[in-house]
Amino acid sequence: MNVQKTIQIEVSETIKKELEKIPSWKLMFYLQENGETPAYSLAKELNWSTGKIHSLIKKLEKSRAVRTSTKIVNGRAVKFVKLIS
Repeated sequence: MNVQKTIQIEVSETIKKELEKIPSWKLMFYLQENGETPAYSLAKELNWSTGKIHSLIKKLEKSRAVRTSTKIVNGRAVKFVKLIS
């Protein structure tokens, strides 16, 4: 049986500002504060291209930091991203 443990770490605002300079950390902090979000909305909110978002999501999925799901919204398939806690 594979058991996954999650450790939540509180960081100071100074450290958080430095970590947010790294795109993957900025994305994870955003998801932590806002919860499950459509990938396209992430691109708009963070002012990044959709290609950059999808690339980061793939990397974070491989490291098991985020999980994605596809839902039908207004007749369209929308990819949602959720931080794994």
